[in-house]
Amino acid sequence: MPLINETELNKQIKNRVFSPVYVIYGSEQMYVREYTKKLLEAVAGKKPSDFNFYTFSGEVNLDTLASAIGVVPFMSEYNCVVVTDIFLDMLNSDDLEKFKEICKTKAEGTVLIISMPSYVPKRNAKAFEAIVKHAQNDGSVIKIEKPGDDKLEKYIAKWANRQGKFISRLNASHLIKLCGSDLNRLKNEVDKICAYTSGEEIQTEAIDKLVAQTLEARIFSLSDQVLSGGGDEAFQTLNQLFYQKEEPIMMLYVLSNAFIDAYRVRVADESGVSVKTIAEDFEYGKRAFALERARKSTHNVSTDSLRKCLDLLSEADEKMKSVSVNQRLLLEQLIARLLITAEEGRG
Repeated sequence: MPLINETELNKQIKNRVFSPVYVIYGSEQMYVREYTKKLLEAVAGKKPSDFNFYTFSGEVNLDTLASAIGVVPFMSEYNCVVVTDIFLDMLNSDDLEKFKEICKTKAEGTVLIISMPSYVPKRNAKAFEAIVKHAQNDGSVIKIEKPGDDKLEKYIAKWANRQGKFISRLNASHLIKLCGSDLNRLKNEVDKICAYTSGEEIQTEAIDKLVAQTLEARIFSLSDQVLSGGGDEAFQTLNQLFYQKEEPIMMLYVLSNAFIDAYRVRVADESGVSVKTIAEDFEYGKRAFALERARKSTHNVSTDSLRKCLDLLSEADEKMKSVSVNQRLLLEQLIARLLITAEEGRG
């Protein structure tokens, strides 16, 4: 079978027609775990028998794994073998070949599920690709990637509805901007908001009060405050970041990226290049919204000032990495200089 989606997997589960081998992986770890659990419960039951259910994780004894796959189902329709997050990066070439051969084993009544809910191998990526290719030929592969914002908004609305709450698309989008696209985190934040707010509708004020923003979202706010001339707000945000013990080097890195976004979109506008093209050329992916946000923040700041801001950020980066400095003082001085430069660019 080729690559299948969640709908096709649900159909297999409903009809109880299972592939001999499954590979379930992708960047959306929450649903990799969820569909792995759903599949193994369909094959082995919610309370699997010790005679027909074997689990392996991390560092796997390959001989034991091969034996488990060869077990004939006893008082059960299927023998289920689940391998999660196997340490492929730690295997030598001989063991990699052995593991690939084991995965090709076709044992009557056995369903092998290879699930990677925590990571996808990098050092031995080609070996994992070979396993995926085999599963595509003789089994099923489910690759679950992070959904786009439209789908995320639907998930948020569904989670809220289950708890008797309503959230508008605008506020769902606001929640995504604050805490990112990780489904685990979004689900936790929705649960928290629903538990601590009264009324049927989730309001913007409740989201702003209860949601723990990502570092990127808070730095976006900081860059907006600098570019709009909000000095008091900028230093208040900076103080909050230090209070929350964020790493200064990461703060500077994310702040630099925010200004790079602003400069890129400005140069693109001046050159007649679309934001879509810039997003594709620089592989923004789901971060393409950052370019539109940067455009709005910098519409009244000159291009020359943006260049000077980048020079200041580069200078601060060099100082932070090359000499022993008071990092807090360095960032406070940087914010002050960025505020002055942005103000001069509005003159």
